[in-house]
Amino acid sequence: MHFSASFLPSLVLAASLVAAQAVPKHNYTCTSFMVKVPVSNVTVIVPPFPELPNQYAATSLANQITIRTPSSPEVNLTTLTRTFNISAEYCTPAKSGPRASTLQILSHGLGFNRSYWDFYLHSKRNDAQYSYVNSATGAGYSTLSYNRLGIEPSTIADPYREIQALVEVAVLAGLTTLVRAGNITQVPVPQKVIHISVGLAAVAPGLSDGIVLTGYSALSQYTAFFIANTAFHLANQNQPKRFPPSKYSSGFLTWPDKFGNQFSFLEYPYFDPAVLDRAEATKYPFTVGEFISASAVPVAAPNFPGPVLYLAAQSDLIFCASNCTGLFGPDSVAVQGFNGSSSVETYIQPNVGHGINLHHNATGAYNVIMDWAERHGF
Repeated sequence: MHFSASFLPSLVLAASLVAAQAVPKHNYTCTSFMVKVPVSNVTVIVPPFPELPNQYAATSLANQITIRTPSSPEVNLTTLTRTFNISAEYCTPAKSGPRASTLQILSHGLGFNRSYWDFYLHSKRNDAQYSYVNSATGAGYSTLSYNRLGIEPSTIADPYREIQALVEVAVLAGLTTLVRAGNITQVPVPQKVIHISVGLAAVAPGLSDGIVLTGYSALSQYTAFFIANTAFHLANQNQPKRFPPSKYSSGFLTWPDKFGNQFSFLEYPYFDPAVLDRAEATKYPFTVGEFISASAVPVAAPNFPGPVLYLAAQSDLIFCASNCTGLFGPDSVAVQGFNGSSSVETYIQPNVGHGINLHHNATGAYNVIMDWAERHGF
């Protein structure tokens, strides 16, 4: 395994430090569609408690998850076989070149939908400084982004027993399998696939040619800060018009307000308040099931042979307790988790929180990924 923690050309590094500047929007085309994705015999955890009856119980659950002396209730497992409807969007450069046959499959994190990868302010529709899709297609690549389970118009499944971590990984594996087999008519069969995701390389290492992990450290102990910040607010009470109780049960959770959003995802003063306002207005719930099952996803992927890039956020609250410095050395859990890979490279993007794409210098991070992809022949 080749390890590198300092691999960037000086010009790329300099670009990452530039403050907010307008970024031209490239000419790319996107097609949105729904695709049926089957999952089969996926292991899920039976919640060891009844469904939450009210906000008091939800907040209490947040207390129990973050307690210093956690209990170890008996865990019962079952399996899930179901076909889900997944909302996806395929984007490609208007002038297709050789790189367009490399498909970047983009998975968003908790609290967002696929627009995280193609984020624009309504007042600045021609300013693409927050759009990863704009940078990727501008570099010649195609992208496929999708809404995870529970994010409309993808299936709003059971937030306790179905929207769990291993199910989300199985959905991504199923989506990728359909793409590589040519079974999604809107997406040409790719020659190579890069995943910007966590977990898939461990579960299905043969589906990816390269892995990019953004805003991730392989350490889980700091997620308690995120849980405490949210206090597990019920989404159907926090934004009842968007998340009515008739559709979103008590298993769908969120954080209280835009300052809770800032605390978990953004680093002040390196973001536009208008971006925070839009991110809060368009946030999406996460689920109880995702938290009770998070530890079920393997951290290590020793059987993944391809190149890996960790692009960490300097002030990532969720995975670094707001300071990622020193967590990505050659003996770190993150790097050693890919000890069978041909190359593991790490980079810490300055002046950003966990939500890298929502900061002034997001395009600097995008340039790092494009540079890595080009150097590895994608």
